[in-house]
Amino acid sequence: MTPRPGTILRPTARGALLLGLGLAAWVLGDLTRVVPARQFAAALLLMLLLGAIGIAVCGVGLGPRRRVVDDAVPVGDAARVQLELRGTAWITVIPLGRGVVREHLPAALGGQGDLPLDSRMPHVLGVDRRGRHELGPYSIIVRDVFGLFHLRRTVADDLRITGLPAITEMSPAAAQALGITREEALQAATAPGMGEIGPMARPYASGDDVRRIHWRASARTGRLMTREEEPAAGRSAVIVLDTSRRAHPAPEVEERLLSHAATVLEMLGRAGWEVRILDASGDEITRTGHRHGRSGPSVLGGASDAVDQRASLLALADVAFDDDATGIGPDHAAGHAALAIALGPDGGEPFGGLELDRFAGRATRRTAIALGPALVDEQEPEVPRRTRRTGPADGDEFGHAHEQHARQLATRPRRVPARSRHGAWMLVRGTTADSLTDLLTVAAEEDAA
Repeated sequence: MTPRPGTILRPTARGALLLGLGLAAWVLGDLTRVVPARQFAAALLLMLLLGAIGIAVCGVGLGPRRRVVDDAVPVGDAARVQLELRGTAWITVIPLGRGVVREHLPAALGGQGDLPLDSRMPHVLGVDRRGRHELGPYSIIVRDVFGLFHLRRTVADDLRITGLPAITEMSPAAAQALGITREEALQAATAPGMGEIGPMARPYASGDDVRRIHWRASARTGRLMTREEEPAAGRSAVIVLDTSRRAHPAPEVEERLLSHAATVLEMLGRAGWEVRILDASGDEITRTGHRHGRSGPSVLGGASDAVDQRASLLALADVAFDDDATGIGPDHAAGHAALAIALGPDGGEPFGGLELDRFAGRATRRTAIALGPALVDEQEPEVPRRTRRTGPADGDEFGHAHEQHARQLATRPRRVPARSRHGAWMLVRGTTADSLTDLLTVAAEEDAA
């Protein structure tokens, strides 16, 4: 149970017992005139007085402050957190008690853990799940040297850590199979069709310049449309995420799909592509432009690329697979995309109900990847997670959950990815145990055949 913010001072069970024994011995000494009983009672009450003085001294200067050094890290990595005491706490100078700092963390950050109380307490937290995770309150727990009094000071803040989709490695052969090299892009480029609205139209919004109204698109759709700059043909790509609610993907499938999307987005950015990522309803999740620092060592360009990458990963971290829409409206044109990639869960009928061709526009390279759970046939008992201790010396123990999972999967039989056709798309069906390189290699083999 998470405590409420505030300060609580109370006697411990030992302190309450000594108080009761002291009062009983004092009363017994008064009634029987037994001097040793009074002396025993006085000794017990003296211990309580010393404990009270100790806990009072230890409570001076307990003003904690916590800040997050790494507010967003990939899933499986560790985020650095700094916890310190403002000013000088007397307990760190005069050892009249002992204390810990207890962090009431969510399960995604490892659960509850304790830190030895000190003036500075840097530590790391392993991020096990994607999304935004509130750190929750933390408590300073102090007891006097006799263990007679218990002081708890709970502080709540609004700090959070975001788990980002992990970017994995993609081999050059897989990148070539996907068609993200410049040569492949130029071969895949297509010219705009006669009379098409194209990608330059979006619904008119209040404040748009009237000089940018797309009159042809407005006449076709029956509503005002505004021109919008889009990537040029041959250098733009679209990534479609099947975020519809009907699939009910397992959490590990969601994590893997978004990791693959982040990896493809990164590789396309390195190759100089402009990329849009769309959800099942056609709404834009994020987009990236040309990499400013890809043509050479540019400090400002590299910083701009890092900002763009962080913004895209944060947008992917907030993706929820709960979209009720199963189609794309007329306002979401794919534009002059030369490359289309679809990622979705494999619930028996991959991408069922989605008109993938509407997302792809005129792209000639179309690859769809559907993933299912890796160990769907095995029923493993769920092992409860134990409360762990967090501290500066624990950094090496965090950030390796994905590696341990990969080693477990490597020792078990795996299903080979299957390839087939889904209309004009190359469909590859695999599991969360398959790397993106394995999946794209399967697609390349089909193209070669």
